[in-house]
Amino acid sequence: MKRENTSNRRTFLKTTGALGVGMTVGLAGCTGGGNDGGGTDGTTTSEATTTGTTDGGGSSKGDAAVREKWGLPELDYEVEDEINVFQWTDYWPSGTVEIFEQAYGVTANVSNYASNEEMFNKLKAGGTGQFDLIFPSDYMVNIMQDQGFLQQLDLSKVPNFDNLEQRWIDEAPYDPDPGRWSVPYQWGTSGVGWNAEMTPDIEYPFSWDVMWDEQYEGQMTMLNDMRETIGAALKRLGYSINTTDEAKIEEAKQLLIEQKPLLQTYSSVSRDAALQNQQASPVHLWSGDAFSAYWATYEDGSSPIGYRVPTEGDVVWVDTGAITKEAANPNAAYAFITFFLNAKINAKISNYVYYPTPNKAAKEYVDDAALNNPAIYPPDDVMKKLEFIKNVGQATTYYSKAWTEIQNA
Repeated sequence: MKRENTSNRRTFLKTTGALGVGMTVGLAGCTGGGNDGGGTDGTTTSEATTTGTTDGGGSSKGDAAVREKWGLPELDYEVEDEINVFQWTDYWPSGTVEIFEQAYGVTANVSNYASNEEMFNKLKAGGTGQFDLIFPSDYMVNIMQDQGFLQQLDLSKVPNFDNLEQRWIDEAPYDPDPGRWSVPYQWGTSGVGWNAEMTPDIEYPFSWDVMWDEQYEGQMTMLNDMRETIGAALKRLGYSINTTDEAKIEEAKQLLIEQKPLLQTYSSVSRDAALQNQQASPVHLWSGDAFSAYWATYEDGSSPIGYRVPTEGDVVWVDTGAITKEAANPNAAYAFITFFLNAKINAKISNYVYYPTPNKAAKEYVDDAALNNPAIYPPDDVMKKLEFIKNVGQATTYYSKAWTEIQNA
């Protein structure tokens, strides 16, 4: 996510709700997070303060005045002296980690990654004990739990878990039973982005037919992602993105083979740059990339970049907080989860990134321009057509075979 235009975009959104009119952008994407909002990769360490005490709580560390200011709960368990966090880059505003450190007397060491796969490989190579708290996207939760990378959560140590909207508690197909392994943090969608200077005739609402329109031959791109792209074809056909029906997957395969001559390429990287530099339009992409392109081209109150979920629906995703299996500081990780679920803190984060929050308590403090924007918070009729990508078990072989044939066509 680009931060260059933070001040301008926030002012414009608050005064006009820019993303809700004209070229509308649904925020988020599995990008963000990081080193306390500084926008650079790497590791940062801050020193915690211990200038206050709790009154009868489990931990006597931290500043009670800071906890009171933000409405942070007293914890009935002892918290370790430090925490090692592995998070997306630039996914919270500057000073956020310092509030946590002051409130609970914990020194936070924050490292950044750019993709779920980078995070997974780092833990696989060096062990899960490198970090206490990580922020995997939904599908990665299932994979990491299956690989033994995560520990099951003790929700008694997360006293504000019910700050979440019920749908984000109940609808978590990525979080394996039994128990709970992750806590929703921020969410977003997949869909179609376009640059009006390159394709001025595209207007919403539109269906997935737009990505099969011959007038855009040679300038369209689809995600280089098996489940996302086959999922788009399945949605166009009126099927679920999680079907296990081999015949339906075959039908989607044929549709994508027919589409392939119209495409510039399959790509999941630099889609924001492709949009903003008029290298491609329309583009199948994650909403965070559309957001990045929108603000990179924002000038004089507008941007040529648009983003929407096609009328048939598409993918919804959520980034989560999870505790590693070998976490050295598990209670500090529980404290941090409790921290980001706090209504005021969560709203502070959401107002910075303008991503949708799954936290119902936070919405009291979220900017109205974001809450009322259908590109950021899709209306119920759109939400009903969004699906999480699920583990389809043995049917994965059908998808893999189809994807190989599409690529080789």
